[in-house]
Amino acid sequence: MKNLKVVPTYAVLFLLFSAIMFLVQWFLGNQDIMHLSYRIHFLLFFVTLIGVLTMLIVFGLKKKNIIGFIFLGFVVFKLFAIGYIALFEKDFKNNLLAYFAIYWLYLAVEVAVVVALVRKQDEYHKNI
Repeated sequence: MKNLKVVPTYAVLFLLFSAIMFLVQWFLGNQDIMHLSYRIHFLLFFVTLIGVLTMLIVFGLKKKNIIGFIFLGFVVFKLFAIGYIALFEKDFKNNLLAYFAIYWLYLAVEVAVVVALVRKQDEYHKNI
């Protein structure tokens, strides 16, 4: 039952982080500091969202042994997504460092979710 409490908590935290990221992007654009494409940011967000939700659903279904494999698979998937963006989006090359910063921030949040889920998994194994 504790699994079901963890899943929505981490999902809401991820969505809150993403909202803050989009607000920062909007603020930077309104202040004429840096104009970034929302389309590229949304693609990075969506790929990360799919990965995080998949890991949370697997955790909630008590198939915890494969969370690490899911994480690695989505890291590779996200790497190919960023490669696709780099090849076909002209705006990506103009603000390369900013988009890689967004990529690394989403990746760091994904790593934090995986580490938290693995720690929760270890807690549950100790209590059995």
